[in-house]
Amino acid sequence: IRSLRDQLNAAAKDHPTLAERVGRLVPQLSAVEEEIYQVRNRSGQDPLNYPIKLNNRIAALLGVVLSGENRPTDQSIEVFNVLSGLLKVQLDALKKLEGTDLAAVNAEIKKLGGKEIG
Repeated sequence: IRSLRDQLNAAAKDHPTLAERVGRLVPQLSAVEEEIYQVRNRSGQDPLNYPIKLNNRIAALLGVVLSGENRPTDQSIEVFNVLSGLLKVQLDALKKLEGTDLAAVNAEIKKLGGKEIG
């Protein structure tokens, strides 16, 4: 997502006619990223100030599952299914943005003779 955002911003600088379209797409990409990953963490104290996101929740669950020698508990499997569902929602939103808005930006870039983003 960060790479896409950087490429989109660079394309908007190179082709000012893309600025409006890129200006609408970048915040949508950032919203997906912010649901998956806590982007505000900058120091060791920040995890106390900002809520954990999906990646940390999944990582914490992995620690619980790996802490024993037995199969994962039913509760761990249930939490995994919930977190997987939440992650799927975000990944589906990203895929939709890539298939519609990013595709439209790439079509415009292609018309302008630039290199597609992806």
